[in-house]
Amino acid sequence: MAVTLKDIAEKAGVTTATVSMVINNKPNISEATKKKVLSIAQELNYYPNIIARGLATKRSNAIGVIVPNLASGFIMRIMEGVKNTLRNANYTVILFDTIGQGVDEFKLFQRVVYEGRVDGVIVITAGSTDEELSLFKKEKIPCVLVARQSDILDSIYVNNKTGSYDAVKYLISKGHRDIGVVTVNRKNLNIEERIEGYKEALLEAGIEYRQDLVFDVTNDSIVDGVHIANKILSGSRRPTAVFSPVGDMTAIGLIKEFKKRGLRVPEDMAVVGYDDLPAALVVEPALTTVRQPKLEMGDLAINLIIDKVEKRDEAIVRRELPAKFIIRESA
Repeated sequence: MAVTLKDIAEKAGVTTATVSMVINNKPNISEATKKKVLSIAQELNYYPNIIARGLATKRSNAIGVIVPNLASGFIMRIMEGVKNTLRNANYTVILFDTIGQGVDEFKLFQRVVYEGRVDGVIVITAGSTDEELSLFKKEKIPCVLVARQSDILDSIYVNNKTGSYDAVKYLISKGHRDIGVVTVNRKNLNIEERIEGYKEALLEAGIEYRQDLVFDVTNDSIVDGVHIANKILSGSRRPTAVFSPVGDMTAIGLIKEFKKRGLRVPEDMAVVGYDDLPAALVVEPALTTVRQPKLEMGDLAINLIIDKVEKRDEAIVRRELPAKFIIRESA
């Protein structure tokens, strides 16, 4: 439950009015009392409810969008879908970026819930636990998850396992049996689902899953792709193809470094990405990848959260969208 001024007052042994004056930085309060009240407020994880401070209505007509990294091409495309739909809706969006710091994500959830600045929340993340996400359900804040399936909250997600399965099955059909795969070195449910698809395609073809062909990165970036390409080329048993379910930017980094080191793509090393970002068409050779319907995901998410806020739809909604394998020149 949200911490109130009364809770702080009782623990501090002062009146609620005194706590209010301290929180609002009013004069005529001793320094000792200020320090005591502020210390207890911090200890109790108190978040001032901005709406309750002065607005007569309990509706802000604002939707919070929590993202792990706004600079991500995948996130930016989803946000385009959100923006396009908002043009015809009487709502604004407040962005909250965790900048990839998953450790602080739950604290951000608490802040968004208890400050009261938004009527509903869209969370674009695959790293948070159900326990952390249950805060929105507990506090009755409408919440839609994007790129993550959930049994407790509304969710819009892609069939990641099938997308990866199709990509790896294609590589196998091209004669590849030593297929490297790039994953992330932290918990990410989407990547776990994509690795399941990778393993299933190998198993179906009678190909052994090899741990030495699994390469970890921290983020989906060109720099990480270059690093992994060097690691692959320094190994004793090279793959003939690399699948990057972490995303297209890593795949582009792989292509960049392979070409720099004198390899032909796809003749010497095939590369497949995931997401189908605009950059996939610009890189040479054009990137073979798995397309996620990012604009549609954003459009569905904003429409669904507005429905929830306005109480038009109270049942939990789970919307699965298909991934589409796009064949270009890199594999």
